[in-house]
Amino acid sequence: MENLKHSEEKDVAIDAVPLERRESWVSPAVVYAGVEFTLSVVMVGAGLVGSFSVAKVAMIVAVALLITWVGDSLNAYIGAKTGRASTVIARQSFGSLQARTLVALLVIIMGLGWWGVQTAIMANAISIALGIDYTASWGAWALIVVILGVIFGIPAILGYTSMKWTDYLAVPVGLFIFGLGVYLSVMKHGVSGIINWNPTPQMTIAVAISTVIGVNVVQWVMISDYSRQTKPGWKNAVLVPSLTMAVGFILMVVGAIMAVGVGTWDIVAVMVALGYPFWAYFMMFVAQWTTQIVNVYTPGLALSNMLNLRTGRARAMATAGIVIVGMLLALAGILSRYMDFLLLLGIVFPPIAAVMMTDFFVLRKEEWEDIQGWNLMATLALVVGILSGYYMQYKHFFGLPAIQTFIITSIAYYLLMRLKASTSPDKFTPRHWLS
Repeated sequence: MENLKHSEEKDVAIDAVPLERRESWVSPAVVYAGVEFTLSVVMVGAGLVGSFSVAKVAMIVAVALLITWVGDSLNAYIGAKTGRASTVIARQSFGSLQARTLVALLVIIMGLGWWGVQTAIMANAISIALGIDYTASWGAWALIVVILGVIFGIPAILGYTSMKWTDYLAVPVGLFIFGLGVYLSVMKHGVSGIINWNPTPQMTIAVAISTVIGVNVVQWVMISDYSRQTKPGWKNAVLVPSLTMAVGFILMVVGAIMAVGVGTWDIVAVMVALGYPFWAYFMMFVAQWTTQIVNVYTPGLALSNMLNLRTGRARAMATAGIVIVGMLLALAGILSRYMDFLLLLGIVFPPIAAVMMTDFFVLRKEEWEDIQGWNLMATLALVVGILSGYYMQYKHFFGLPAIQTFIITSIAYYLLMRLKASTSPDKFTPRHWLS
């Protein structure tokens, strides 16, 4: 216990992870792959198979995750290069004040939202296993939410080391549970029934690809929270998200196979339709655990940055606060606002990632420094990106909005910073531009 306590005291939020404490890419890859071990990822595949064959779903998911992989690798490189968490890295491009308020707040909202959604879904599944009607027995369901919330939160509160061991246990269990879903679907429909499934499309392929990207796009900002634990270099930056992409592909295709002929996105309803045994719902809890610890660890780091908390103990307390608020969101019914939540993520996080990456790779030539204040040019570029993303995604859909928003924001940020440098350079202006 003393060794564990000592280890977690070193799991700080703001300072760089020392090079001598960096690990192989495998450990952060396993921990971060837990973000994909979630019922909501399986739900994406279940939703897509209502419009496409299983083979087309696999193709759509592969293309979308390949695009996601590129963004993940860029952010993972920054994390490994600097050894710092996402909202700390943002201090250079956005300025420390903006990174500690606006950017940190958005990351906290993202983590809290996902955590509340996943806890509510899992509470529904456990209720089914216990024979409780969660639509009528709110009190019993609420008690399950609280119990799940406490258990889900403990590893993230303790810190990175305990998260690592949780994932080593949970990932094999998750593979077994979702493999059981494939088996039950094959038993119900037969291999030919699954292969020959060919529904009338309810969405275009572009919309389907955008849906998969939208579920994963927050990784373009947050994966550095985990890649900071590995040594610098492109090799590790590419390998850290590799397992995440593999897991995401498998689970979305599994969701498609499970949902053939069921006709709903609701993964709990799919499990009921397939005849999952009651004990499988409890094992599903273990698989969900991997995602939940990521969903509170990252906003815990963001809150620590916001409050300038520099010790491991303070980070743990901030994470505990996130867990409590997340439980309240689940109890308040955030699951019913799931689509509104995805809307927020899809239009906000590509622009944040674009500003951070453009600043680090193009403006600063891979150098990082903690710049105090508020960079108004980053704010304006963020507004341009959010407005363009909203228009392309919800007003006049075309192409792949997340990618287009990223590109538009990057161009806007570069041009705004050039304009500022030529008219009134300040501390955010790259030094080599001044010379």
